[in-house]
Amino acid sequence: MKLKEVLADTTIKLSRSGIEGAARDARILTAYALDIQISELSTMTNEQVSEKIISKLEKLILRRIDREPISKILGRREFWGRSFFINENVLDPRGDTETLIDFVIEKPVKSVLDLGTGSGAIAVTLACEWKEVHVTAIDISEDALLLAKLNAEKFNVQSKIHFLKSDWFEAIKGHFDLIISNPPYIGLAEQDGLSAEVIKYDPEISLFAGCDGLAAYKRIIPSLPKFLNPDGLVLLEIGASQSNQVKNMMNVVGFIDTQIVKDLSGKDRLVASKFA
Repeated sequence: MKLKEVLADTTIKLSRSGIEGAARDARILTAYALDIQISELSTMTNEQVSEKIISKLEKLILRRIDREPISKILGRREFWGRSFFINENVLDPRGDTETLIDFVIEKPVKSVLDLGTGSGAIAVTLACEWKEVHVTAIDISEDALLLAKLNAEKFNVQSKIHFLKSDWFEAIKGHFDLIISNPPYIGLAEQDGLSAEVIKYDPEISLFAGCDGLAAYKRIIPSLPKFLNPDGLVLLEIGASQSNQVKNMMNVVGFIDTQIVKDLSGKDRLVASKFA
């Protein structure tokens, strides 16, 4: 079978299974099966594809039809211009979270605490972008920490990041110029509205935070003043409807000058605040 026929067949199979962007996904999966760049496909359309490759591609197609995200199939996801390792133990780093990086990128600090580091995308990005910074990156999941360490090694910033297993602040010592977190913030009542890609392939611990989605903030926010340096900054990613509730929690424990930062789609995405 020629490559152009393989691409057409793959697109049809994905489309009939209700996969949005079937043609795009077909190209990605085919290039992955062939171990080539997507850009190379256009120069090979009349070449024959071996049965071995077609068999490999069929398995990839079945995984995508089962709603496994492309990023999980490939084992990598782009974030802030870098390709990060990901797997079933971590939340995919979303483009929305780049709002957090964009907000602080021109405000380098010396010390950062990343609460719930997951894949390490935030911690590693800041370590790459800022020359003189030390990041403490915590997670309750040992599997997530192992992957985050691999990402730090990939970009040669492992000496700038201390990875630590901790249930939020449980094992934390010291004070930080910046405390940053993308915690779970989806309420259990909202899970019916999530896509199969999210429900089946992102870890529950990274998604859900009690009935109202605020459980993580209720644990994180009261402890923030104990670990923040004077004039330090806190950045918390939030769900689009949670800005007022999280802002009020911050105010209760003494934070001032609290900002709500919107993402590129115009939705509330971050709470940024300093302690009084």
